Amino acid sequence: MTLLQLSYVIELSQHDSFSLAARRLHISQPALSLQISKLEEELGMKLFKRSPNRVALTAEGELFAGKARELLQLAGNLKDLPFELGKKPEGELRVGVISTLAPYWFAMFLDQFGQEYPNIRLTVRELKTEEIISQLKNGQLDAGFISTPVSAPGMVFRPLFYEKFYLYVSEQHELYASESIDLDKVDLREMWYLQEGNCFQNQVDSVCVYAKEPGEYQNIVYLSNSIESLCRIVENSGGITFIPEMATLSVSPEKEQMIKEIVGTPPVREISLATTRISKSDRLIEFLLGEALKIIPKRMLANPVEKTLDTGLRF
Repeated sequence: MTLLQLSYVIELSQHDSFSLAARRLHISQPALSLQISKLEEELGMKLFKRSPNRVALTAEGELFAGKARELLQLAGNLKDLPFELGKKPEGELRVGVISTLAPYWFAMFLDQFGQEYPNIRLTVRELKTEEIISQLKNGQLDAGFISTPVSAPGMVFRPLFYEKFYLYVSEQHELYASESIDLDKVDLREMWYLQEGNCFQNQVDSVCVYAKEPGEYQNIVYLSNSIESLCRIVENSGGITFIPEMATLSVSPEKEQMIKEIVGTPPVREISLATTRISKSDRLIEFLLGEALKIIPKRMLANPVEKTLDTGLRF
């Protein structure tokens, strides 16, 4: 068994096709098939189920692929040993961040990070939580920034900060003059929603206990993954939407009166760093966090008295 064979297993498991995996690996399809067969023979078990149109991991193959990823990550750590010893801030870092967080947090420190660490090649992808978890497990990402708690075996979550939920209210709305708003007084027909299945929307639903689909209340339904889009709709078309605390920091001064606190115990979501149990980029991640957390208000770094909202996500 070789590390090269392990990398072949991981590539094939990601693409479910010998021909596509072989192209990605820059080897011939027969060579890839031969190496997988030799590995299966050595192990005495089948790693893949083969059919005319698709190749998929067996149950045993799933377990083997998980261990293979860990071994390949450990091997990658050895390559980074000169960097670790020299303490040089250089290398590649690939991170995923949820769309309800990226525009308000990452946009505020990326330029400073680039100036501080010009030799770190940082790639940031806006993704859904399930995509971040999947790509972390597949080795396509080194770290993810998501809302937690999330149930995902094999993952490690490190809470970073906590943000309250606020309401963003149109200037034409009757509740606009209020300093804070009781959710019981909000008409569901005036609420604009994020896309179903978005973890932020799942948390909003748990706060308001919405029992019906938005379409049952509205003649216009605008489902989006962008809080920014919903804010523009509220500004131009009226109504109300929810926004997280980081989003309020980028609201222009003339629009600040549209931000309203929620009466009673404020809903709070937890933002965490997600990694696999073995990460080859721990030092690079710490460099990133050093810049990223500088811009977070101190009040948001403290563990809140209020219970944080569940995302409702299980993987």
